[in-house]
Amino acid sequence: MISEQDYKQIQASGRSTELIQRQYEILTAKQNLISGIRPAVIGDGILRLDETQEKQALENFNNQADSKRWMKFVPASGAASRMVAPLNAFLETVKQKDKKNRSDFWETSDGVMINELKQTLKNLPFFGSIHAILNEDRQAKLDEPEAYFINFIRKIVSQFETYPKGLIPFFTDEKGQEWTPFEAQLIEVMELGKQKSTIPLHLTIDKNHRKLFDKTLESFKEKIGGMGQTSFSVDYSHQHRLTDTPFIDEKKQWVRDEKGGIAFRKGGHGALLENLNHLDADCIWIKNIDNILLGKANAIGEKWMKILAGKLLAIQEVIYEHLDTLEQQKANTPFHPIITFIQTHFDPSFNLKAESKMSHEVLFDYLNRPLRVCGMIPNEGDTGGGPFWKKVVRGQSLQIIEGVELDSNIEEHSKAIVASTHFNPVMMVCGITDHRGEKFSLYDFRDEKRFMVSKKINKNETITILEWPGLWNGGMAEWNSIFIELPAETFHPVKSVIDLVR
Repeated sequence: MISEQDYKQIQASGRSTELIQRQYEILTAKQNLISGIRPAVIGDGILRLDETQEKQALENFNNQADSKRWMKFVPASGAASRMVAPLNAFLETVKQKDKKNRSDFWETSDGVMINELKQTLKNLPFFGSIHAILNEDRQAKLDEPEAYFINFIRKIVSQFETYPKGLIPFFTDEKGQEWTPFEAQLIEVMELGKQKSTIPLHLTIDKNHRKLFDKTLESFKEKIGGMGQTSFSVDYSHQHRLTDTPFIDEKKQWVRDEKGGIAFRKGGHGALLENLNHLDADCIWIKNIDNILLGKANAIGEKWMKILAGKLLAIQEVIYEHLDTLEQQKANTPFHPIITFIQTHFDPSFNLKAESKMSHEVLFDYLNRPLRVCGMIPNEGDTGGGPFWKKVVRGQSLQIIEGVELDSNIEEHSKAIVASTHFNPVMMVCGITDHRGEKFSLYDFRDEKRFMVSKKINKNETITILEWPGLWNGGMAEWNSIFIELPAETFHPVKSVIDLVR
């Protein structure tokens, strides 16, 4: 499958021929689906904190946060193409002369959404700015409702389709001023660092969008000029080109570019493990760019980010004490308190088995790894990776598993899906340094077998694509994890334009 010309292309690009061959094998082989799973639920993998526990976690954060270097990591490279997909479907329908096809459109989910948007158009946060543009266009037909609506939709698409999602106005304040999710994330990080040292915000963006983010940042500085605290730090990184992955067509042949070379596409959010691995911090919040509210409306989300962080600090403190003891006393360490700690927080069925290693080495290896505390939302029809228990060499561990990793035709998966009660909204805090203060190499804790293979449509043809083990899925499979239930009020994703008016 790799020709001499391909070999030269791969070498010139700095890629590994062996990796490309392995990726082809994964693309063409029968999918290695995940096994040994059952859903994590309240009381069995997911914690539901009471008021006292919430308060204690908040106190832990407020009292201990200054001892750590914090950062917030926000994947923000996505464009708004998915957000406007229903709008494009509507515009394609408008072009059609067949009345039946146009009529059928309104029965589809996209049609229902567009009809709702018609009724609530003025509630869009960017309605004023789009209307102002149309008002200057003599061909906008402001006095003809149907024509105006079509022109309005066209303007949204042309304005935002290739725009970074994080820079679309999601909010307006009481003065009618527009704010983007990027700016809302900045406000949140300022609140998280209030009365403490500045907490940097790190975003992964498309390198072509850097000037747009810089321009928005300058605008943000002007907006908050009178807010008092204006100390913040913003940093960016890009998804490395060598994490792009090849893909194949229905004949299991490489899809090729216009020059005849093997084509590559972005390797999914799992490729961002490279970016995360380079960050200089002890503890990192991870949050999606669109799951944010503006200012005071975001208070509940900020509170729970602090609660998750406070829980991590409390658990991490005990882990460090146990690791210090194991390192100093080795076989003379009292094992029972450590085993009880593991059973209480990570694996209720944990059983110390020392086969090829000494008992103290087994316990040390168990605890000496990155730690994450993840929020989970009760599932009421929303989609997202789910919390599951998975059998592993050391017993069982909590994992976040994506839908593409599951097959409802497999009985084990079907039962797990039906019994699942929560999903992952991507709101978590990660501890990436050990008891000596040294950073872990995060690649050491990735499950390399959890590449994700799926089908997509590319230029009207079905292709099979390959994504790296998801950042919070296989990418963190060997971490120690704690799952905590979040209130539904902390989840405000924007998947399509209509979500901005609901």
